[in-house]
Amino acid sequence: MDELKLFGGVIQAPAFLPAEVIDACKTYREAVRLSWMHRRIKGMTQRTLAELTECYASHVSDYLASDDKPSRRSLPAEKLNAWAAVTGNWGVQQWLMHQSKLTVMEEVIAHRSAA
Repeated sequence: MDELKLFGGVIQAPAFLPAEVIDACKTYREAVRLSWMHRRIKGMTQRTLAELTECYASHVSDYLASDDKPSRRSLPAEKLNAWAAVTGNWGVQQWLMHQSKLTVMEEVIAHRSAA
């Protein structure tokens, strides 16, 4: 299911970012900023992103801040799917999978083997 059919058009499912772009990220916060930079709707504001992901605007500002101060909030795991839907890409999830060195299929196989 790559698209959602709606009256008057379709909404495309989130896309995968190129592996070399994901490989360039060193931190989770960089991956979050990368996902935002590659958002499908370039004119979208951070305030709109906050509204659509049901986050506070000040929190989104922290997620995307480039200074990486320890006091900055990080995008919480429970918001990842909403973030992907709104930005139109799986960049953050791709980075997490890259860090764990697992593909989704490898994770499924490991889980089935453990059962």
